[in-house]
Amino acid sequence: MFLNDIGQPLKVESGKAYSSYEEHSGALLCSSAASEDLIIPQNWCNLAVGSQLDISRLKSQKSVSESCTFKTLLPNNPTRIVYDGNEITITLIPAGKKENGLECHLFYIENGHTRYLIVECLSGYLDFLPKAPDCFRTGLFQGIDVIYVDEELISQNHMNEDLYSLVDLIRPKFIYGLRQQELPKWLLDLRQIYDRNKTYSVSSVQNDAFKI
Repeated sequence: MFLNDIGQPLKVESGKAYSSYEEHSGALLCSSAASEDLIIPQNWCNLAVGSQLDISRLKSQKSVSESCTFKTLLPNNPTRIVYDGNEITITLIPAGKKENGLECHLFYIENGHTRYLIVECLSGYLDFLPKAPDCFRTGLFQGIDVIYVDEELISQNHMNEDLYSLVDLIRPKFIYGLRQQELPKWLLDLRQIYDRNKTYSVSSVQNDAFKI
């Protein structure tokens, strides 16, 4: 997924027109949501960040790697990114392994004003939280503003108990889907800010984040 200048993520869709308020031409954050049908924004800054494994996978895509700068995110190590005069910090937080051996991790992003957490997969245990870096524990104490969830975690018919437990613990102000799909009520009800008359999507966070 691509980040904008203040660290908000978006999976760019082919053929869709984006306003200047929605432009995501900052760093490419390597992730499962980003690796499928990768569409590159016109004004991309040509910087890709991610885990060592994800960066290795991306380097194999010649269409991306030929003109790209890569930065590896070390586990639990805050990494500073500067783009278009703005500075954000990204931290890769290991979150255990799934039964198939796939490593799970979260991305914690802060820009000095707003704190984001990107949840792509969970291992079934939250025992990684006490091992998380100080910056994330401080963010939890101050309050996470926005959680972005990969909709692949969400079943149409069943509640994801692991995701529920994590979000219920954090209680963010806003929750959005990385793939711009509708999120279930059981998840949206965990927000601190709940507006029954408003339908939330990834694109609407561009305005909401500045109100936090």
